[in-house]
Amino acid sequence: MKIIAHRGLSGFYPENTMLAFKKCLNLNIYGIELDVQKTKDNHLVVIHDEKVDRTFNGTGYVKDMTLKELQSLNSNFKNYENNNDCKIPTLKEVLILFKPTNFIINIELKNNKIKYRNLEENVISLVKDLKMEKRVIISSFRMKSLHSVKSLCPKISRSYLISERFYKYRLKSMIFSKAIKNKSTYISSSYSITDKYLTNKCHRRDLQILCYTVNTVEEYEKLSKLKVDGIFTDFPNIISSIYKQI
Repeated sequence: MKIIAHRGLSGFYPENTMLAFKKCLNLNIYGIELDVQKTKDNHLVVIHDEKVDRTFNGTGYVKDMTLKELQSLNSNFKNYENNNDCKIPTLKEVLILFKPTNFIINIELKNNKIKYRNLEENVISLVKDLKMEKRVIISSFRMKSLHSVKSLCPKISRSYLISERFYKYRLKSMIFSKAIKNKSTYISSSYSITDKYLTNKCHRRDLQILCYTVNTVEEYEKLSKLKVDGIFTDFPNIISSIYKQI
């Protein structure tokens, strides 16, 4: 089973920061997951929420702040407020960190709420410049974005994100038909909706299934029995140790 560090080693360190990513470097895992958005001055930055309020000592939307303004903020994570590795990093910084490794980097396009102009193009351009096309998975809740990624660079793997709410109110067959039409490699599903039906349906259609966010032994064991292909976890060091013992 593929173990992917959700926003880095975020169970112990501030999520989506260079510190959380650096702490993954010596782990025996498949890769890391991160979220990308754009600043007011069009820089690609790694942060999950559309606003900085939860994770940093500021207020406002990422889209309304320049890179300099964003990187002046300190982490809200206790004991890491003044750590220089706990600032908001650029996507380029993170990709360069992992370029010498074998890690796969799952980049989630955070454009389901805010439609960042040219987000797909900018991300793909950076990945190409660093020659990391085969090291990256692009995921999104928006199939339109995945279609853009496919047209821009077909060799980059794509993953269709599905949430509990989306799965409940959309026809299940629609999800699979969209993913197959896009020639996606993965479906990334919420742990809460992942069952035998969903897993088998993915595998019958040559789709790998990755599940988020798996943080307990019970959750891991359930998904292991279902034979899912991978999980996103805040505790990759702990989960990977359990995996070795099974």
